[in-house]
Amino acid sequence: MKKCPRCGYDVKDDEKFCPHCGLDLQDRYRAIKPKNKSMTYLLYVIIFFSFITIPLLYSRFLNDVSENFVQSSDKKVELKKMTDEKPTGLFASFDTLADFKNQFTNVDGIVESITQKENELLAKGNYVYDKSYSIQVLDNYDILYRFIYTAQINEQLSLQIERKYDRGHTYNTEIVTLKKTGAKTFEQLFLTNEEKAIMHQFIGDEDVTEKLIADFSKRQDEFEKKKKTLGHYGIGNYNGQSSFVAYRQQDSYYSELKYSHELSDYMS
Repeated sequence: MKKCPRCGYDVKDDEKFCPHCGLDLQDRYRAIKPKNKSMTYLLYVIIFFSFITIPLLYSRFLNDVSENFVQSSDKKVELKKMTDEKPTGLFASFDTLADFKNQFTNVDGIVESITQKENELLAKGNYVYDKSYSIQVLDNYDILYRFIYTAQINEQLSLQIERKYDRGHTYNTEIVTLKKTGAKTFEQLFLTNEEKAIMHQFIGDEDVTEKLIADFSKRQDEFEKKKKTLGHYGIGNYNGQSSFVAYRQQDSYYSELKYSHELSDYMS
């Protein structure tokens, strides 16, 4: 039995018209076909397994790529001569001299030169250094070298020496930085004579940092006005070589004195 959609009278399933109100039931009442439950279950199963299998397949693909890369990296190759073409990408990257040496068959002389120049540089101060290396080989076989040496001189003072140059010898930059922490007053931002001597161990008799500090020392009134709200305050790019900047650090301040210059003697 079914209900007439107009009057609600009980009508036999095979009736074409309602015997009570005469409504044509052929167009207004059509039985809904039952859903194919097996197809519905199959669809749910496909969706469920797609959430599992797709990530697994993608992970396996990445592992295969990684394994292939490691296998190719384990085999030593010759470092080709640098070309005149502009680089479009990265060929290889290393964060240790050992990895760089183990990758190429013909870089022993480069590594020996870097090690020798590094020892000469760090011998200027009897400090213990943390070393950080970045060696990027571009697809035109130019190499970008960036070495950072950091030493903690005392509780408040740290030294950083950064060397940056390329295989094509288009730049050769050294940046020496002294960072002094724990300053509570304007005067405590500055280096003592002993601390200045550490800077001169690496930059020689250059007086640009002395002139910079003397210039900054004249700005105490301005510093005192801004110190409660400042993020940093100082003089940057002084004579194109040096900077002296003070930074706020909770209830104290720290200063950074930087000296940057180009060198003629490359590390390799």
